[in-house]
Amino acid sequence: MRTETWLPLISLLLVIPLRTVEARPVSAEAQLWYTVSAQGGIGEHFLYYLEAQPRFGKDDARAILRSAAGVRVGQDLSLWLGPAWIPLWQWEGDPALRQGESRLFQQLLYTPKFGQVAGTLRARLEQRFLPGTTEVSHRARVMLRGARPVAAQGRLSLIVWDEVFYHLNSVANGPSAGFDMNRAFVGAGWKLGDHSSIEVGYLNAFTRRPSEQTDQLIHTLSVNMPFNYM
Repeated sequence: MRTETWLPLISLLLVIPLRTVEARPVSAEAQLWYTVSAQGGIGEHFLYYLEAQPRFGKDDARAILRSAAGVRVGQDLSLWLGPAWIPLWQWEGDPALRQGESRLFQQLLYTPKFGQVAGTLRARLEQRFLPGTTEVSHRARVMLRGARPVAAQGRLSLIVWDEVFYHLNSVANGPSAGFDMNRAFVGAGWKLGDHSSIEVGYLNAFTRRPSEQTDQLIHTLSVNMPFNYM
């Protein structure tokens, strides 16, 4: 598949939410998301992944702490399994920890190359254990990503990705089945060393909120520092 075919696939994901959800008023805000992650191999076939992602908003802050173990099933294909914990803090009143979400997830990761474009297809299933309900919320999410070197002898890259989230079931006092959110990113990456880089750009995160009067749109400054030893 050539680059001319790969990039329109990401554009298609951007269009899907616009055709599957009813237009409603949108509440917009700005946030900062910072991610540091590390992944690498254990022996010939096994893999590990560690991630910390604090997010800062006007009314609250949260962090995603995620880990996973993986296994290679092909040159560019791997399968993963792991847990995540998402604590939440609110700024109003006592800024103590208010609630937290726990998750389990299973993931397929495919990382082909199309000429100079490094592609990523990530399909993930999540089991979310949410505060306020004893039911398990099941969610599917699919991400398409492309990164292409553009300057500085390949150290500077243009990065574009899009990820769509869908709830697979309805939960009392929790999410309803159907479209959940869409995240679209455009930015640049700079290779710091053989195994490290920094990615900075704009992330547009739209969330459908069936239980609220308005949907949510987050204009995000996204900073990502991946360490890759695979």
